[in-house]
Amino acid sequence: MKNSPVRCKMYFKNILVPLSGAANDCDTAALESAFNLASRFGAHVNALHIKIDPRTAAAFVGEGMTSTMIESVIDMAEKEGQDRRQRAHATFDKVTAALQVPLVTNMADRPNATGASARFVEMQGNSEDTIHSYGRLFDLIIICKQEGEEQISNSLLINTALRETGRPVLLLDSTQPHDMGKRVAFAWNGSVEASRALSYSLPFLQTAENVTLISAIDDLDEAIYPEAVQRYLAMYGVTADRCEISGTNGKSTAESIIAAATKSNADLLVMGAYTRSRLRRLFFGAVTEEILNNCPIPVFMAH
Repeated sequence: MKNSPVRCKMYFKNILVPLSGAANDCDTAALESAFNLASRFGAHVNALHIKIDPRTAAAFVGEGMTSTMIESVIDMAEKEGQDRRQRAHATFDKVTAALQVPLVTNMADRPNATGASARFVEMQGNSEDTIHSYGRLFDLIIICKQEGEEQISNSLLINTALRETGRPVLLLDSTQPHDMGKRVAFAWNGSVEASRALSYSLPFLQTAENVTLISAIDDLDEAIYPEAVQRYLAMYGVTADRCEISGTNGKSTAESIIAAATKSNADLLVMGAYTRSRLRRLFFGAVTEEILNNCPIPVFMAH
């Protein structure tokens, strides 16, 4: 049953999409997904490309290298940076043109308050340091998961966005449709991070046709009050079905969450990120990393 249309005061109005400029389709997938959501929520999309200072490459060269060799490393880093910048900008231009998204730098000039708009932002510096501070100014950060030679830098970006910005992060690996989030699975374990994900994801939850509350009992010894979560959501016009998982079924917590989300036919998983201490992750496993690596649907996370 479709949830009743209660107007939500919190929408995704400012969306950040970091563009790596990598030679793959990830930037396109992230941008297209962002614009699909922006047209739905009337949001402005900031496409951010961070150009690494080529001089920092010199810090990674080995001892004994001549000045000529160091200059060569810097030149190579400069060329790679330019190539990435050109690819990122070209992708932005291509996607905005194809979707007819107006380019806006002054919010007062937005042609339509209910439609999407965009701008390309270029900064120079360390990717993690930039996201650390700049990312705090947005309602949602959208990142496409990357593999291969891009995986390490991509993982660092995701971790920084989750741990340091205080903002929710939507992680995906392909272009998502305008109506993504029709069937939402919410993994609740009673943590502070899960409660933040609950409030941040209300724009999705309120417009979903079906919401499944997955009570992740796991190794916790405290009460997590899933029925209170249902009452909370009901105040926002959201009716949530409920299922319970635990660590006694022979599966990891992450495997159980993914299985429950799959069973509910969810197209979006919402959960808190890094809800365990380092010691608990050592003994019981890292749920966040396992979800990121294995979940077949987009994941909306908050820390």
